[in-house]
Amino acid sequence: MKKIISGILFVVLLIAGDLAVAQVSPPVNYGQSLTWLKRAAESGDAEAQYLLARQMEIGLMVDADIKGAAEWYAKSAIGGYRAAQFRLGEMYYAGKGLSKDYAQAAKWFERAQAQGSMPAAYNLGLIYERGLGVEKNHAKASALYQRAANAGIGAAQVNLAMLFAQGKGVIKDNGRALMWLEVARRSGITVSTFILDSLKAKMSPGEVESAVEMAVNRKAQIGQKTK
Repeated sequence: MKKIISGILFVVLLIAGDLAVAQVSPPVNYGQSLTWLKRAAESGDAEAQYLLARQMEIGLMVDADIKGAAEWYAKSAIGGYRAAQFRLGEMYYAGKGLSKDYAQAAKWFERAQAQGSMPAAYNLGLIYERGLGVEKNHAKASALYQRAANAGIGAAQVNLAMLFAQGKGVIKDNGRALMWLEVARRSGITVSTFILDSLKAKMSPGEVESAVEMAVNRKAQIGQKTK
């Protein structure tokens, strides 16, 4: 059973563009594999439920059914499957396959990030920063952005920098703001030249140099963690 599920996982990840995390061989008989996958999902296997949901969402070997996919994601998420928790959070956030519900999105992003999903940590940070379905809390947002930023998520690095620049949820620190913007920029994220110049204008040449040096070191540290 697990071998069949692993084969389905390979195909789903291949179609979804996630081949980098697929380290299994594809099955020979896709029709038979789908039958076993459905049986495993119906028996309560959280991984199988997630894979079936993914197939239904993208229309792989089954008719596309976004609402049906949401139902299977929910079952898998309740079973503790991290990827399903994250995807369910995304669907609630966007109102895709079910009614938009920011509070539910926050709930599932929280569960996913508690299991180590850094994209979920970033999304939850957005929710707390904007006060979507939860009470606005910049301190929580900054802590979540910090986790995601340290994991190499560029958008989190930029958002964390802006919180430092504004002193929201953290002590205002132009040096750290510039550091995180430089980390993001050096990782390929487009950073507003206007914002960079505005920050630098508030700092001495020595402070700017120190922030850039910190950015180089932090980016190197992040690179080691994400290898």
